[in-house]
Amino acid sequence: MGKHNEASKLLASDPFLAGRTEAAERYGHLSRNAAQWRRISLVLLFCCFACVMAVIAASSKITVIPYIVQVDEHGYEIALAPVAPSKVDARLVIAHVGRYVWSLKAVFNDPEAQLHLMNFVYSTTPVNTAAEKKYQEYYAENNPVAIGENETVSVTVNSVLLMSADTWQAEWTEERFTTGGDRVSTKHYRGIFTTAVVTPSSMREILLNPLGIFIVDFNFSEIL
Repeated sequence: MGKHNEASKLLASDPFLAGRTEAAERYGHLSRNAAQWRRISLVLLFCCFACVMAVIAASSKITVIPYIVQVDEHGYEIALAPVAPSKVDARLVIAHVGRYVWSLKAVFNDPEAQLHLMNFVYSTTPVNTAAEKKYQEYYAENNPVAIGENETVSVTVNSVLLMSADTWQAEWTEERFTTGGDRVSTKHYRGIFTTAVVTPSSMREILLNPLGIFIVDFNFSEIL
């Protein structure tokens, strides 16, 4: 109490000191309030960031499940069952393997059309598979866009036969022509293609490969 009384007397006797003390108390209170609001703002900012990341994580887990749909005589669509990988018709796999061979080996004069074939090979070959490495090596040694400047290659798929549950043997004929239409050569090839069926889980995958048929490995050689 003695020290408090002495401080009060000192403030009363010195008006400048009293004013400075009052200003320090007033602005000190404002500074403490500002610091508290900064901490609250940081907490709110962190909460907003956490909410945004949670929404992004949740949206990335959304999957699209394709269904077999039947349309009745009135035009109404009835969902029957989801598409199961094991129910893909063998004829569809044969068509896919044949198109893969054609897309990989055919050469056009039109670069845009050629890129369309290359995109099909890209979209139906899973990453980090033997097939991905092999088609990249093949394109590196046989650039179809560069070849197409002087020649074209016509591919005719002769047969695609089932060898095991997921292995297919394909045979095809390649005819090479000059840009003037003169035949340069005719060669026959045989290849082994390993397939895998993965149900597409996003709209992009459905548009690129609706049945989820992929080529995971292949080997081919000329038939002499």
